[in-house]
Amino acid sequence: MTTPTFEQSGLHNRNPLYQLRHVTNLKVIAMGDSSVFGVGDHGDTIPSVGAGWAGRLAHDLDATRFINVAKNGSRARDLVKNQLSAAQALDPDLVLICIGTNDVLRGDFSPEEIRESLFKVIEMLDNSKTLIVLLGLPNPMRTAPGPIVLRKILCARVAIINQIYSEISDKGLALFVPTWNSKIAHEKRLWHIDRMHPSPQGHQLIADLVRRKMELPRRSRKKLETKIDVTKSKETKWLLINGTKWFVKRSVDLIPALIWLIISEKIRQIRKIN
Repeated sequence: MTTPTFEQSGLHNRNPLYQLRHVTNLKVIAMGDSSVFGVGDHGDTIPSVGAGWAGRLAHDLDATRFINVAKNGSRARDLVKNQLSAAQALDPDLVLICIGTNDVLRGDFSPEEIRESLFKVIEMLDNSKTLIVLLGLPNPMRTAPGPIVLRKILCARVAIINQIYSEISDKGLALFVPTWNSKIAHEKRLWHIDRMHPSPQGHQLIADLVRRKMELPRRSRKKLETKIDVTKSKETKWLLINGTKWFVKRSVDLIPALIWLIISEKIRQIRKIN
């Protein structure tokens, strides 16, 4: 399927930032994957699942309503299939989106599909009073675990997704908040023990980054707590229990896909030389 151009869609350039500053009963919805859902933030007895950067931002802006429809493992296609209807029902003033990490990890990575999915979401949520925020993905060379050859491949794919975000922003259809060179990309304290999701401090940093990009003051009296008292033994236990579950669940599709990424990239380089 060919993605229609922004001009053909009838979507218009708009600047809802001014209106957002004067909204008193702010309605916020968050869409995306596990990083939006809140993995790595406070939850249970140790950092697991909490408010996340989206929930923290809604808190700091003193939102009247906040709904998080993000889900672990979601890809760009899932925004349209599983999350868009809830967003439309809320008729939000502010839409927070971050997606793409699970796409870059798959063998069927498709920039066209990602572009088309984002375009569809924006088209369906287009409203003169609605501000759509796209949170960029950080630099995998600094954040992702694994061999450097794999991180280079992920880096190239993440750059493609961030470029799509930037193009959408340049058209005036959404606000792009880049994180490529943010502190989130290189400070260990800002990452959860799994090194794939932000820590409570990281989630709050992102919330602050987005709020400042929107040039909005903090309306809540205080921020949500970020300090945690977690022993090394608890962290190890969490990693063994949750990390093992994740590994078993994803080993069927993810690990072969990552191996194929490395092999296919090597083949591409050899062909390029010859």
